[in-house]
Amino acid sequence: MKHAVITRWLVWAGASLLVAALLLVGANWTELAATLTYSYIVSFHLAPWGVLGLCALMCWYKRQAIHSAMGLALSLPFIIVGLVLLGLAFVIPLSTDFFLLRLLVAWVGLFAVCFGQAALIPLILLATYAFTIYFPILVDNYLAVGFISTAVAPVAWLVRLSGLHIVSGSQTFQFSLPSGLPIVVQVASACAGPTTMAVFVVIFTLMMLDLPLPWPRAVQVFLLGVVGTWLQNVIRIVIILGCGYFWGYNALETAHYWTVYVMFPLWYLLFVSIYFRCVKKTAPALPG
Repeated sequence: MKHAVITRWLVWAGASLLVAALLLVGANWTELAATLTYSYIVSFHLAPWGVLGLCALMCWYKRQAIHSAMGLALSLPFIIVGLVLLGLAFVIPLSTDFFLLRLLVAWVGLFAVCFGQAALIPLILLATYAFTIYFPILVDNYLAVGFISTAVAPVAWLVRLSGLHIVSGSQTFQFSLPSGLPIVVQVASACAGPTTMAVFVVIFTLMMLDLPLPWPRAVQVFLLGVVGTWLQNVIRIVIILGCGYFWGYNALETAHYWTVYVMFPLWYLLFVSIYFRCVKKTAPALPG
């Protein structure tokens, strides 16, 4: 059995190199190299890399479960899924935002073909990574107006409640800077938080994969996380507007850039701690 697993590894490695070479034909290597730079990653491209890191850690954490399934017989359903993924890899656009996903889809697809049930966890992790990339695109292309309104409406209500001289529109806020110059702040779909919501969904999925909650409790915790993530986006917009209103344009730009990197990691850590507390409460008590 050990010899068969080694043979599968060699087949997978060779096929992966060949497929990678085919997928990268015609690639702009200068643009692809730019995606690995610090400036590109921190310019609101950090979420996919962060999720990829979480998926890599989960894959390492589950390595024994994956390894124990490698010796099982090949599975026709997994072979079909793997071949479908391999085909999809050649359909995904060869661009800076998708080139890594393209490779991972092909490699995990080949892994499913070669190792069958051992690919279950990698397939789930691949799905979470792809969700982080495609959900914001889906929102931006098809659900932008509705998604923006979920953030703008409560912010406009808070602005009216505060009595600040800020005029709100369907997607904009207009006010005068301390210098007296007028400014219009437009809330794009990205400001409404599809990426941060996608990251939350990934974190919840990984937690359920490792420490599953009973479904009734899981739904409650998931809804709590959705509301909490939405609230973070609302508070972030309020902070950005407040910084611009009281301290000027530079403060607005600074808040716009840094709030996402301060608020959401803290919120995600709080959610994980809440999840752990729920797991502890639902765990069966040991006999005394």
